[in-house]
Amino acid sequence: MNAQWFKTALVNLLIAAILGSLLRYAFVDELSWMKYKNILHAHSHVAMLGWVYLALYNLLLYAFLPPGLVARPVYRRLFWLAQVSVVGMFISFPIQGYAGFSIAFSTLHVLVSYVFVWQFWRDLNSGDEKAAFSVLLAKTALVFMVVSTISLWLLGPIIMTDLKRTALYYMCVQFFLHFQFNGWFLLGVLALFFKRFEGHGIHFDRKRQRLFYGLVMVSTLSTYALAVAWSNPKPIVFWVNSIGVLVQLAAIIVLVALYRPHARRVSALLAPWEKGLFVIAAVGLLLKVAVQTAVAIPQIATIAYTIRNYVIGFIHLVLLGVISSFILAQAIEKGVIPVRRSVARTGIVFFVAGFLLSELLLFLQGTLLWAQIGFMPWYYELLFGASLLIPFGVLLLLLTRAEEKQERVRFI
Repeated sequence: MNAQWFKTALVNLLIAAILGSLLRYAFVDELSWMKYKNILHAHSHVAMLGWVYLALYNLLLYAFLPPGLVARPVYRRLFWLAQVSVVGMFISFPIQGYAGFSIAFSTLHVLVSYVFVWQFWRDLNSGDEKAAFSVLLAKTALVFMVVSTISLWLLGPIIMTDLKRTALYYMCVQFFLHFQFNGWFLLGVLALFFKRFEGHGIHFDRKRQRLFYGLVMVSTLSTYALAVAWSNPKPIVFWVNSIGVLVQLAAIIVLVALYRPHARRVSALLAPWEKGLFVIAAVGLLLKVAVQTAVAIPQIATIAYTIRNYVIGFIHLVLLGVISSFILAQAIEKGVIPVRRSVARTGIVFFVAGFLLSELLLFLQGTLLWAQIGFMPWYYELLFGASLLIPFGVLLLLLTRAEEKQERVRFI
């Protein structure tokens, strides 16, 4: 794992978390100077493309390719080009929203990701382990990344026309988000999970692996139906989604069956703080599947996509609870987050506490709205306070990295 690249991704996470806190403060007190949607666009793009994309880029390269290939200039250039595009989006989105400069930087990121997929795919095929299950998952994650961007090419013309306020615009946005989260991000994490333990000689049942893969493919494609149900609430749409989430439930059962025979050996390979984050990621994944299984019932599905608190809570459950927790666990395992230091441990505690408290408040308030009870006292103030814990925790992790660098300089 490249420590400098990870620090860059972590800075992006800090920026995204600060923007997220600002968005929540907008409900506490009026911010007349702020355009909410523009900040929201900046927050989501920096979080997804600046934090998760670059962190997975880093982890996948160093997990699957030998040092000689990773050290090639092309990967370094692609990383920094992607970072330039993230900085451009961070600056342009708050100023102008979706317009010329922000679209240009977004397009640059898409084009860079295409070159990355092409180069990484070629290098994966040149390795001795190209038939491994982890490699199959990594390649599939890359495919879903590319597939998700198809909708982005439609967004430009849609935004420039009167179609911006139509269902087509929101369907394109949801298409991108769905296949980023459920395809590229989750399968990228699973690829790293299997690769980690394949490297330690743990052999998972191949028949179950193939079954798991097939179930994941079916569920990932079919659960997009819920994302479009709000604009096309026909019974067939709900039925497609219901089938998809039930298939996803079967997939998670198979995954547990794959893991269970090796649970003790896997647990022995994990350091305590890494294990804690790994458990949070695993529980988050189970909760994600449980929530989506519940929406197999059309009445519950309608509630799920109409109450915004549930939608936001679910997105953060996946992005922070599953993806980010796993990435941080990997960073601990690689020694990039030195948990022997109390500052780093405190940073992780604040990050996790902020995530858990925010989720509790979001889902609790969503339930109160569903029950038509109204808002809990000081809801927005509490949510803002909880959200502040996340950037504070990330800042502590960055300060730990700075201290490590200073100590190395003094030692030399």
